[in-house]
Amino acid sequence: MQTEQRQKIPILQHQVVVFSKNYLPLAHINIKRAIVLLVTGQAETLEFSSTQQWEVRSPSVVLQISDHIRLTSGNPERHWKVPPVNRREVFRRDNHACQYCGSTKRLTLDHVIPRSKGGTHTWDNVVTACEKCNSAKGDRSCMKPQWC
Repeated sequence: MQTEQRQKIPILQHQVVVFSKNYLPLAHINIKRAIVLLVTGQAETLEFSSTQQWEVRSPSVVLQISDHIRLTSGNPERHWKVPPVNRREVFRRDNHACQYCGSTKRLTLDHVIPRSKGGTHTWDNVVTACEKCNSAKGDRSCMKPQWC
C-alpha cells in the first residue's frame, strides 16, 4: 500500500534521509537537494534492503537516488555549544539557591577551587553561594565546608 502511494507522488517531491559520515541521521531533505549533494560528491547513496530507488536522468548523467544518502565531506556532526559561564546561567542551573546552605537570599558566584589556587572559571568549578557562605569560605577549597 505504501509503495503504491509513493509512486503517485512526482519524483522531485520525495524526501531523502541524510546521514552523517558516522551514519547518524541528520535530516530529511528534498530530492533536489540530494541530487546536488550527490553530483558535487558531497554525499553517496546508501543501499539498504528496503530502500526505494529512483532513476533521475539528465542529458549526460543517469543517477540512482535512494531514500538514504550519507555525507562524505566536511564535518557534518552537530557540535553543541557549551553556553558561557555567567551569573544568570549558573543561578538557573543551581535553582537560585546557595549550594552550601540552601539560602535564596543575596546570591553570588563562588569558585569551588579558588582562582588564586589555580581554579578555572568553568561550569565544573563555579557554583551559586550566598554572601555569608562565600565570605566564610574565602580563599579556601571547600572539601569540608565546616565554615558555613
